[in-house]
Amino acid sequence: MTSGRPLVSFIIVTYNNADSIVSCLHSVCALTTCPYEISVIDNSPGDDTCRVVKDFQAAHPEANLSVHKSPMNIGFGKACNLGVQFTTGEYLFFLNPDTRILNDAALTLIECLRRQPNSIAAGPRILDAQGRITRTCRNLPNVTRVILDATGMDALLGKYRLTRFAHNIPRSVEQIIGAAMLVRRSDFESVGGMDERFFVYFEEVDLCKRLKDGGGEIWFWPQAAVQHLAGISCEADSTRARMIFVLRESRRKYFAKHFGTSASIVLDIINRLEALEKLSVLCVLWLLRRSRNDRAKINGFWAVATGNASRL
Repeated sequence: MTSGRPLVSFIIVTYNNADSIVSCLHSVCALTTCPYEISVIDNSPGDDTCRVVKDFQAAHPEANLSVHKSPMNIGFGKACNLGVQFTTGEYLFFLNPDTRILNDAALTLIECLRRQPNSIAAGPRILDAQGRITRTCRNLPNVTRVILDATGMDALLGKYRLTRFAHNIPRSVEQIIGAAMLVRRSDFESVGGMDERFFVYFEEVDLCKRLKDGGGEIWFWPQAAVQHLAGISCEADSTRARMIFVLRESRRKYFAKHFGTSASIVLDIINRLEALEKLSVLCVLWLLRRSRNDRAKINGFWAVATGNASRL
């Protein structure tokens, strides 16, 4: 439904998503019942993604869709902010291009915010390509939780990744995944939007923390369902390796911002030790399997261990 002023604005940032974006757009148009609009910000180096979006736009004139081609990859957080500027909806639904909604997720999440008096953002149940529930809720990171995660102990304790939390029960959480997140525009703008210092990764963690610090609640709402084909835009070996480095660097920036220089130094040490641990395992696996995926990960973790990503 697109008649009237949009109630919800879908913000979709793409990067080499020509193979997945049409399925995402189809699902939004087919299943969203409230007035909506879609803003696609394309960070891709080529024109393929933008072309297929424009082809979809031409074939579906009823869809309230706009596409904006960035002259360069400006990063996820900055592209999200740009997408917000092109829209007017009361609610913002940040949605990854390698997803598809499985029901009227937007209106269901809006109902969550309306029903929960202190709610400020909400996320749906996320399913993987095989239809299995993905654990997408976490506690906000601190040094202890990151150490538990880096050493593998959190898989047993669940202090960070909430491994003992059944993802089929509505509840207030500290953090939801940025692949599918709905927030009121007024609340998003009140905290200044996405922090553009995070090129990719941890921008939604930072947003959740700022929203919670302002007194709001983040809700996981499994009545809304989204399928996520994670990583479909990062299949190239060089991209996979670089993302390993960028993820750890974004995590360090998050700690520098919220916990200060000392925490940033501690995170740098944790990142390097974790990288060395993973390198020892990956090198053995590569010798046994000669997998390109293992080789790409070795390059990524070597960059983390040495603090040098110039060759990625």
